Amino acid sequence: MSPSDLSNAISDSAGRLGLRARSDLHEPGWTFWELRTLNRHRMVGFLVDDRNSTDAQGLESRIRGAVSRNFKRAWWRGFAYGIVAELKAISSNPKDLEGLVDIYENPEGVLQWVVLVASDGRTAVGVHTWMATYLSPIYRDVLQALTTQGCQVATAVRQKDGLLKFLTAVAEAKDFSFPEFPGNGRS
Repeated sequence: MSPSDLSNAISDSAGRLGLRARSDLHEPGWTFWELRTLNRHRMVGFLVDDRNSTDAQGLESRIRGAVSRNFKRAWWRGFAYGIVAELKAISSNPKDLEGLVDIYENPEGVLQWVVLVASDGRTAVGVHTWMATYLSPIYRDVLQALTTQGCQVATAVRQKDGLLKFLTAVAEAKDFSFPEFPGNGRS
């Protein structure tokens, strides 16, 4: 899938959710779509990067840097986003990339999902946070478009950590126990 085809797929899907292209932002290699209302701020970014780096930590720094330079989170509404990146090479194991996606609120904005596509268009990896979000349809549409074009797609879901599992259980008033302390907790 060419970068323009991928950009069109993102644009079509983002448009259905009300996100609009931001032609006023000039971040090299990036295209952005944004929805900003009184109580919702969402963004999808598309990075075309011809560097040889496949380091997840370097990629995360590049993503978060570009996002923080161009988008600000307001105190009265959250900011969440998803990223599609076309890179020269990618790790084919989605588990290696789970750390890119947030499971908690982040003061700079929550990275809810990422799709990495090899520039040859043959492989892609998608990682999504543990819950469905407003931007999830775009994630699914991009993966579907890649699959339709013959791309091999691998996916992973970044699950809740122990604290979040505990808090969710308490909030939902479900039974829970601590495996480290047999007999404690409800049975």
